[in-house]
Amino acid sequence: MNKVTSLCLMAIAAVSLTGCVGYRNSAPQGNLVLDINTTATYDVIGDAKGTATGATLFGFIPIGGENKGGTIGASGMMMLGPVEQAAIYNAIESVPTADSLMWPRFQVEVANYIVYSERTVTVKGKAIRFNPSAK
Repeated sequence: MNKVTSLCLMAIAAVSLTGCVGYRNSAPQGNLVLDINTTATYDVIGDAKGTATGATLFGFIPIGGENKGGTIGASGMMMLGPVEQAAIYNAIESVPTADSLMWPRFQVEVANYIVYSERTVTVKGKAIRFNPSAK
């Protein structure tokens, strides 16, 4: 009877301590917005890639992560979380002369445990440099 009890307790512990991992790939809808009243152009200068990781306790208390931010496109085009913003920033910084990202793609990996959740975001896109010209 003692063996059965300890096997049941081990099975319950194994089930309660395991987590769930999910993956999601996405690309934002929309285009790079340039002011139509200017003759500004841009050069595609290479591929950019950035990764960031953040975690939460109980689903709402952030722990760790990077305190960086980056945006793409027009303001309000996308609602991005802090981990996605840090990944965009890291992607832009991976190409030293880049000003922005064009056609970004997001890969999100989420690991959920009972009280802890970790999110890793990888962003890939084309790094561009703006060439403003006088009117």
